[in-house]
Amino acid sequence: MKNPKENIRFTSTEVEILGYIKNGFSSSQIAQFRNCSKRTIEKHRSNIIAKLEIPPSQNALLLWMLKNAQKLDT
Repeated sequence: MKNPKENIRFTSTEVEILGYIKNGFSSSQIAQFRNCSKRTIEKHRSNIIAKLEIPPSQNALLLWMLKNAQKLDT
């Protein structure tokens, strides 16, 4: 996925994680779905946050997602 405004490229795993987050799933739930550790999911979240250059919190990521939901549907 590419964010046209900021030219950000997400990996396919990051896109999948964003989809789960968009649907309200926690890191623990996503880890269960993907059969991996919660820490792995939190690392993906951290990488996404770093790429977006937003404050390092889940709330900041959720706010970004709400503001940019249309970009995630492409």
